[in-house]
Amino acid sequence: MSSISGHRGLQRTIQNQRTRKLGIERNTRQPVSFFSGRDRGMVFFLAFLVLATIFVPMVALSQAGRLALSFIFVLTLISGAFATIQHRITIYLVIVLAVSTLAVDLVAEFAPSHGSPALETTLRLACLSILVFMTLKRTLRPGPVTVYRVMGGIAGYLLIGFTWTFAYQLVVHQAPGAIHFASGVADIPSRQPNHLLYFSFVTLTTVGYGDAYPVHPVARSLAVAEALVGQLYIAILISSLVGMALQARSASVRGSRVRAGPTPTKSSI
Repeated sequence: MSSISGHRGLQRTIQNQRTRKLGIERNTRQPVSFFSGRDRGMVFFLAFLVLATIFVPMVALSQAGRLALSFIFVLTLISGAFATIQHRITIYLVIVLAVSTLAVDLVAEFAPSHGSPALETTLRLACLSILVFMTLKRTLRPGPVTVYRVMGGIAGYLLIGFTWTFAYQLVVHQAPGAIHFASGVADIPSRQPNHLLYFSFVTLTTVGYGDAYPVHPVARSLAVAEALVGQLYIAILISSLVGMALQARSASVRGSRVRAGPTPTKSSI
């Protein structure tokens, strides 16, 4: 009788463990909504980055176009802050920097004599640097590989290109001929980053068509650093995602073995 009651107690224990495991899985395997909460902000953030990367190098913007781009840029920074940053203080810092960037931009548009292009570029560079750091921190944190994580990796790569764009622009403010363009762009307008955006992503992807190259020593150093970051980023991101996927799969296999219960032995049979 004691052996029978002990066997029944073991069966109850195994059944309770299975029930708890199933309950945990139901709570953790919630469907991710693509258009709610942080995911909605990341979708908007990534969509703007992709569109800006493709279309901004095509045109030279008028005053109305520059103002529209400035407003969209500020909204994008704010949405990116809410999508990638968890600490309120850091979110507020990005919002303050983004609004300050818009204010300096408006002053430069309507009162050019009081404008400060270098200050505007520095503020944008600071915002983008914070977003790059926070996006990569969330993307490379331990956990399962999700659509949100992949989108964050793509957004981080594009943010790096935008960050270097304004770093080049800061150099061009001090040395207008720091980057030579074979198309005959003698002087890049201080408030037109379209050529620099093109040069930044050509350097980031190490395409190198030869129609633009750095001349100033600081611009050369920035170009070398961007090319290295572009190559290392892809290698580190892919290896990290693959490692996370393998780790999640091994954890799932271990969990399925626990749910299956102990293997029956000859004595129990």
